[in-house]
Amino acid sequence: MLVSALHQQRPCDYTHKLHASLSTKMADQNSFQFGVEIELLMGSRKKTHSNWKSLAKDLSKRLLKAGISNHINESNDKSQDNYREWSITQEITIPSQPAKSLFGLELVSPIYSIYASWATDLETIFTVLHGSFTLHPSPHCSTHVHISGTPHPLSPSELAALAKSALYYEPALDALVPSARRGAAYWCQSNRSNPSLTGLDLATCLDALDTAGGGSVRHVVEAMNLFPANSAYGHAHGRQRDFVRGKVYKWDFTGMMSSGRGTVEFRQAPGCVCAEDAVGWATLAVAFVVGAMAVGPQLGGVGVGEGASAEELWALLAGGAEVLGWESLGAAEGLFGRVG
Repeated sequence: MLVSALHQQRPCDYTHKLHASLSTKMADQNSFQFGVEIELLMGSRKKTHSNWKSLAKDLSKRLLKAGISNHINESNDKSQDNYREWSITQEITIPSQPAKSLFGLELVSPIYSIYASWATDLETIFTVLHGSFTLHPSPHCSTHVHISGTPHPLSPSELAALAKSALYYEPALDALVPSARRGAAYWCQSNRSNPSLTGLDLATCLDALDTAGGGSVRHVVEAMNLFPANSAYGHAHGRQRDFVRGKVYKWDFTGMMSSGRGTVEFRQAPGCVCAEDAVGWATLAVAFVVGAMAVGPQLGGVGVGEGASAEELWALLAGGAEVLGWESLGAAEGLFGRVG
């Protein structure tokens, strides 16, 4: 299997260089934190629910009984108080099936430290889900991971390093997800399809991001998340010029702008119906961001081709995990095990 071959790559030189590049940063910035959003199409095994809120109340009660503090966020309020514990919101992008008592819900985590017991929480949540509810795989479901630096936000140059890595490693990440999450879906487009980068080869894209990283956070955000004014959405909202819109791309950097939450969002992961996958995608996203801090600045020039291989992605993640003090990539290894 591919995962066995990847273990044999022994990226020792890579991880040593990664440590050297990140040691100063980690001492200054301390750490990273993250949150995960899990979209589900679900119903109850024992009860008939006529609407999403009835189902949400049932779920909330059972999670509380299992020791998971949570609340129902009916208005999908994004204020900080809603990230102190798990919250349950309606997910309108998932078509509900009222006749079958199936509804789209999103479970939104609190803000976790990378060293907290978040994996145990996810295992508890999915134990509750499988014990009392039915989970239905759907191409409309996805899993999103928000990552931020703490106590300091990522700088423009760090953000550019992550952006460059997102583009360079895109082919390898594509290989880990279902075909619908490789850029065809409206809500998961390649960042290279945005007006700032469309039509450019990879090397030119990376050069453009280097230039953006020498400016402001907004320059990097516009390079990754610009959306065309001549799109249907642009016309409907009276846009005269291309504008920033992150929720349609694999990576959403708009949270780094002054009105945002200071996070970068990895949006490409598919919906998860088991704890192992949810833990795996969260692990992958955080390790990727940490690894990108060192690798990103070095990407560019000749030899980038059309992007990274699975082996290169594995090395990046393994290096990031080692810097974080994680013994392994854990559940993320299972994501690689499905390739090929």
